[in-house]
Amino acid sequence: MPAARPERVEPTGPKYQARRDQILDTAVAAFRTKGYAGTSTQDIGRALHLTKGSLYYYFRDKEDILFWCHERALDHLLAVAREVRRRHRDPATALGELIEQHVGIMVHEFRGTALALEVTALTGPRRERVVSRRDRYERILRDILEQGVNSGAFRRVDPKLASFAILGAINWMARWYRADGGESAREIGRAFAEMFVQSLRRRPAPKLKIRGARPSGRPRRQAQGD
Repeated sequence: MPAARPERVEPTGPKYQARRDQILDTAVAAFRTKGYAGTSTQDIGRALHLTKGSLYYYFRDKEDILFWCHERALDHLLAVAREVRRRHRDPATALGELIEQHVGIMVHEFRGTALALEVTALTGPRRERVVSRRDRYERILRDILEQGVNSGAFRRVDPKLASFAILGAINWMARWYRADGGESAREIGRAFAEMFVQSLRRRPAPKLKIRGARPSGRPRRQAQGD
């Protein structure tokens, strides 16, 4: 099928945004198959039967596509994080839901690709903005962990290190996640949430056993002659 002629869609209308989203979805799928460095704008345009001119009507270049892939995912992550903080006062509940939602975004927005780790491919203001917004999300996650530690819901761990561990585990999905791997994003998200929340919960102190102590309520046997 021949490539379509350059498109001229109103840049503020719903059709324009729908086409941009379609291009981003196609780009993420291509990045998963060939990696960001190995994917060209021609690859993306060819999958959609678009000329390079049509593609550049929506995005400036391949880096611009990568940037907006991050922006779209970060929009969802930050919106989810704010909503979780608003709805849940209990830090354990908030942390569990945030981890589940993050895993879902990792799968559905990034398709489980290393795209989540491709920040170094961005340059200048694009990279600064993505890093700044990622830091904002990490701050929300760390605040939940700090709240849990201060309230006694979580063990006394370093919230910064704990947040790094959680984010590292989720981002590393890029190296092993497969859509046909047998477990859904929801199942993986729940498993991650349970593992991290349970590992952080504060355990009650064990009861000390005093050698020689008699159970309460049991009368002492009297010796003969008493």
